[in-house]
Amino acid sequence: MSVTIHDFRVTDRVLAETEPDAGDVVYLGLVGSVAYPFVVVRRLSGPGGVYIDAIDVCDADGSTLGTYESKFELDGESKAQVLTTELRDLTFPSAGTYTLQYSIFDDVVANYPFTVVQQHAPGGGIVPGPLDAALAKSTIAWIRVRDVDTPAGSRAPYEGEKDYPVWYGFEDGVVYVLVGEGEQHVPGLTEAARVRLVARSKDKRSQVADVECSVRVLPKDGAWTTIASELLAGRRLNLQGAETAVERWKKDCEIVALAPLPPPVPTA
Repeated sequence: MSVTIHDFRVTDRVLAETEPDAGDVVYLGLVGSVAYPFVVVRRLSGPGGVYIDAIDVCDADGSTLGTYESKFELDGESKAQVLTTELRDLTFPSAGTYTLQYSIFDDVVANYPFTVVQQHAPGGGIVPGPLDAALAKSTIAWIRVRDVDTPAGSRAPYEGEKDYPVWYGFEDGVVYVLVGEGEQHVPGLTEAARVRLVARSKDKRSQVADVECSVRVLPKDGAWTTIASELLAGRRLNLQGAETAVERWKKDCEIVALAPLPPPVPTA
């Protein structure tokens, strides 16, 4: 059976909905190797029937980083069908050019290059209204660690998965959590690729949102000190000597930045 590919795109999850002409770019954030959610959109036509396609994401050496299959149905050559596959939690070893190998049944029909860049996604920091309000008003949120990085670079479930209450700082759509000696302890947080963040209403204590977040351990530079002293020190209960505390934190603790991610693309 002959299938015609009218259009093919590999782009950021948010840009796919907001910018029709967005380029084939995937974002890793400023630090990290797990990509922001992105989508593979293709518009196909062909003889009516049921098809199976496969998406293989490959590096420059041809090694496969991830494979995704789907089943779809075409209504005939005169009517094009738009298919969208979302890719979440895909790890790239570095920024650069990668290839998406596209197959229908067992036949490779095309190879599409796309670029992976080490910068924030345009949609990063966009927080839904109810979640934004809850995080701005409250002082406590809950973190659920679902997976951690392994020495081989892959991810594995964290056996102690549960919700940990944390105090935090919140600014420009990012939640900042201090962990370390003498402070908060969230097992697996600094090694995690993604976590769940649960926010509750300050007044009613009812759950407002449960969202997936990217995880980034901040480098201990000038920005780290500013966040610690101006955003976190004032929210730490019973803190004695803020200036001394910040220096102690810089020696013994880490600040983890959590950025809420867009929800998965709805499936039919």
